[in-house]
Amino acid sequence: MPSPPLSIIQSLSPRVAVLASDDVNDSCNANGCKGLEELLRPWEGGTERVSILSSTLQPTVHPSFPLRFVSYPSVYQQLSSPNPDIIVDLIGSCVGKHSPALLLSSRPLAPHETFNHPVGVMIAISTTTPDPMGTLTSLYGQAVGTGAQAAPWMDGVQVLKFFVVVHDVAKAGPSLVKAEELLANVKKAYGPHSTLLVINSRQQAGDVSTDVTTAEGPDSQGDAGALSQIYANALSSLTLSPMGAAAQMAEDGPPKTYASLLTSEDIQRLMALVRELVVQSLVPWMEARIREWNEAYQSSRRGLTGRLFGAGRKLFSSRPSSPSTTTGPAGYNAIKGYYPVNSPDGLSRRLADFAFMLRDYRYAAGVYDSLRRDYVQDKAWRYAAAANEMVGLSQLLSNAFFLPNTPPGSIVPFTTLQHTEISTCLENAVISYYQHGPPGHIQLDALRATVLYYEAWKAIQEWRGVGSALVKGAGEADEVPCAVLVEEAAAADVKGGKSKRGSRRQSLHLVMAAKKYEKAGYKAFSRRCLEQAASLMRGAPWKAALDNLEYALGRQAYTLGESAVAVEHFLRLLKREDTSSPGQSMVLEDMALAYEHLQHHPDQLEAAKGKLKLPTPIFDISKTKILLPEASSEHSTEGWELLEKRALANWDRKGKKPLSILPDPRKIAACVGETLYVELIASNPLNAPIVLENLTVGIEPAAAVEVQTIDEVALAPYETGAIRLAITPKAEGPFTVANATFTFHRFLPCVESLERKGKRLFATKQQRLKPMYAKDTSLTVHAEATRPRLEIELTGVPGSMFEGELVDAEITLRNKGTLGVENVELITNHYGAIVSPGKSVTVPVVFTAVAPGALDVKALAIFSAAGTDVLGCSRVSHAAEVRRALAINTEVAPARKGYFLAVTVTNHADVPLEVTGLSAVSEYWHLTSPADVSSEPLLPQQTQRLVLSVQAGGANVDLTQARLVSNLSHVLAGRPEAIESIEPVSVKLQVPTAEYLRARRAWRLRFATEHFPTLPRELVPRVLPLLDPLELDLVASWAAENRYGFACAHGIRPAPAFSLVESLRGGESTAKRTMYEETGRQMRALNEAVLEGVFADEADPLLVRTRVPSAKQGRVTHDFTKGGPVYTGTLSHRGTIPAGGRASVKTHAWVCEPGRVPLGGWEVIRETGDAETDGEWVPRMSWIGAGGGSVEVAAA
Repeated sequence: MPSPPLSIIQSLSPRVAVLASDDVNDSCNANGCKGLEELLRPWEGGTERVSILSSTLQPTVHPSFPLRFVSYPSVYQQLSSPNPDIIVDLIGSCVGKHSPALLLSSRPLAPHETFNHPVGVMIAISTTTPDPMGTLTSLYGQAVGTGAQAAPWMDGVQVLKFFVVVHDVAKAGPSLVKAEELLANVKKAYGPHSTLLVINSRQQAGDVSTDVTTAEGPDSQGDAGALSQIYANALSSLTLSPMGAAAQMAEDGPPKTYASLLTSEDIQRLMALVRELVVQSLVPWMEARIREWNEAYQSSRRGLTGRLFGAGRKLFSSRPSSPSTTTGPAGYNAIKGYYPVNSPDGLSRRLADFAFMLRDYRYAAGVYDSLRRDYVQDKAWRYAAAANEMVGLSQLLSNAFFLPNTPPGSIVPFTTLQHTEISTCLENAVISYYQHGPPGHIQLDALRATVLYYEAWKAIQEWRGVGSALVKGAGEADEVPCAVLVEEAAAADVKGGKSKRGSRRQSLHLVMAAKKYEKAGYKAFSRRCLEQAASLMRGAPWKAALDNLEYALGRQAYTLGESAVAVEHFLRLLKREDTSSPGQSMVLEDMALAYEHLQHHPDQLEAAKGKLKLPTPIFDISKTKILLPEASSEHSTEGWELLEKRALANWDRKGKKPLSILPDPRKIAACVGETLYVELIASNPLNAPIVLENLTVGIEPAAAVEVQTIDEVALAPYETGAIRLAITPKAEGPFTVANATFTFHRFLPCVESLERKGKRLFATKQQRLKPMYAKDTSLTVHAEATRPRLEIELTGVPGSMFEGELVDAEITLRNKGTLGVENVELITNHYGAIVSPGKSVTVPVVFTAVAPGALDVKALAIFSAAGTDVLGCSRVSHAAEVRRALAINTEVAPARKGYFLAVTVTNHADVPLEVTGLSAVSEYWHLTSPADVSSEPLLPQQTQRLVLSVQAGGANVDLTQARLVSNLSHVLAGRPEAIESIEPVSVKLQVPTAEYLRARRAWRLRFATEHFPTLPRELVPRVLPLLDPLELDLVASWAAENRYGFACAHGIRPAPAFSLVESLRGGESTAKRTMYEETGRQMRALNEAVLEGVFADEADPLLVRTRVPSAKQGRVTHDFTKGGPVYTGTLSHRGTIPAGGRASVKTHAWVCEPGRVPLGGWEVIRETGDAETDGEWVPRMSWIGAGGGSVEVAAA
């Protein structure tokens, strides 16, 4: 059946003082016990099924009823409470195992509670005493004499007197006649509370049976050692005897043997003695005292009327009256801090404590509740705190779970209101204990009360607010008991709630407990708490808290001499921190000291080598690469495939045409003796500078490779930089760059792997069933035999240049190998790099950029070994930034002869530019006069404007561009092999020819990309002409200091556009069909771009002007007396105007009165078309325009 926890009821059970004669003590000493109290101690908690009457006279059978046997001198001759410092030291010596029990059992002998006041006195004499009755009289006189009344707040007289006659068989013989006579005399003289105890204190001839039945152990003990162990456990139990057990634990020497002379009958008699004391004497006596004191308590609460009726009962009743509570001292002695023992409040407190010990918790709670209010009024704060403590504890133990008739495992939770009330009682008690005690000192009463509540809460699995209650009970003192309570609070924080809830609060309490442990000098326990908190924080987002924990653990481990563990904790702090705190520099210093100490212990260093690794790698494996000599440029290496394709397209070398020229990007190949470079990207993840010493890379196998070692590399906080290490293979065969080896911050040897193993694959069922991995991308170099080597270098191209600037550069070719090199061919990715004829080591080139922005120049050199067909290639790239220089904007306006071209030249450079010339390039158009360009330089953002006259002047120019139309028809028909290149034309240039042609080709590519996006790039030079006869290019030359260049405005069309592709519209359906949807979509897009795009544009070609020939400044003079207005002439005119031709239409108008006459009301309908061979006109597009204008007519 359920029962309150033994730790609670044992610490608050009735206390019985044992006063024995010397002969009794001698018999006990023979069995290893110092007195009769120790001989009875193993059985003081074994009284089972005890029936107890409640205050309402309701009997209840309780599972057990423990007692506490103590020696008489320990109570009446040492009235002072145990020194708290001694208790704290004892708890510290037993911390982690018995501290809660020691805290509960170290209850003081105090005036504000009576739990440690003796409830009874057991007086024991021996039959071997020469004058047993005289000895008993002497002992009784001691028990009721002045020594028992030394403390005015403790009743040492009104206690149960229980008499024991001890018969030692070893001394007095087996006959019990004398013992029974003595017992009869004792009962006759002192009453029925007497008994006989038979024991043995001498070894018998035969084996001593120890087959006994105990309440604590198993039903049968196998040998004498088992019984001795029962006594040893009981006497060393901090719950039963805290002070003596603690002293015994401190003693050194062989284990002591107990009860070696006792027989099984002796054990049974000891157990029977305890049960007789409880059932027949102590419990009935306590029940009688409760009834007696309850009457006095109720009388004191009923007021004046109750007192009058009580006086009447005393006068006319035949039963003996209860002790008066009004004749003795009735108030609180504020000077000495206690209530007299016969005062109503002192007696009521004893009544409540008796009711609590007899487990009438509801009645006890009511008495405690009334007392605490009285204590507060009297300002008896210690009494009030103790009453508050017991009110809540009584309510807590009155839970139905602790009732004897409750089925096991049935937990009835408290309501929120009940739980709040109980928690408030504990909190008020703890606060009162600490407020009225010495500041900063430990308060054992507060700790004890908190532990009592905690044990009860734990029994009913009530965890709401338990953690905070334990922390408040621990107080601010940095002592071991406080640390134990805070650590218990951490364990309670995560119980009773959802999974992983309360982990942050648990971590906080663990840190608090660790701090208290550390200040108390218990480093091991402090470290245990910190490690538990750190393990909780490692999976949480509170990184700052984890860092503080790791640092504290590292410092503690270092002070305890565990340098390897300290270094491990410090290493966990060396990860990237986004804060600006300078803490990591201090961590580096502490870790250096710990590692230096660790080096003095080679065995520890060797054992910890596998654990001492940086948490954040210094080198980025994904960015580590091998740099070959011909590809060691720091710039982009993309676009080499296009150069390779161009080289293979124009292949004219000896031998078989290879499938590829460039080396396989998936394979790193190098020659024996050739120096390569391993580029490591190092990052400092710390907010403190670090130093890497003796940096090198590990090669597998390492015998045939020479590796460079860098003595020292310094990295600023959060700095990232590239580090290159030279490696030179000395023999053929593959080798792998396996790791980077260095000494971190001059003390910690580190090895970081550079291998890039493939990840485990899970895409398919087979991969999930059988482990399969992606391709290994580790840096493996294949060292080959000597091959031709040519180093290529591009010099003279600046990192920043202007758009259109002409730069004189050089490409230098060096033979770095041991074989001769011949048949060198140079290919670049920009048309502006012009290779001058000749065979020299240094090749001069002229380079220009035609568009602003980032530019990456690449050059590919193809060569072969002398006398062989072994091919090789070298690459070089250069990045440059191209800035805007001159910008040319134009506007076209028709003129009487030709067109006017308004030109605006703007300087977008950041330096003055001088425009040295402006020329036009066209097959059909020309400027009628040279451009009048100002000789003054244009300042930055300055603009120069001028108007040029443009006329048609080309002869024998095919304006219909028949070859272009034919090529477009082949493209639409899907016959690229039938395309014929357009013959070049001759034009006059006033700028460098090569540079202009390069700019024109680039513009043609942009034009094709914009208007014909699906036209293959390789077909653009064959399909589209380089110069459109109807287009005009303006080229402006400029100079600035020692730089020069030009700017172009391409594709200016002075004349209206007309469609070139009308002849292709009838053949739209002749294109080949395709079986692929994507190809068909591209063909449809190309067809639309050709037939509906830029070459199909048709603009209005007609310009109409109206004028009156006889008008002067818009005015005509007429004599209206000669007649009225007459309008004559043909109203409709038709005709054909050739390209570039002109026609005039004349008509007459008469007006009848002067004024401004509008000349509108007419319209021009024009259409473009072609005349067929039979003379029939075929229109293509038409326009309608309304005429306008006016003239002023004045009278003559």
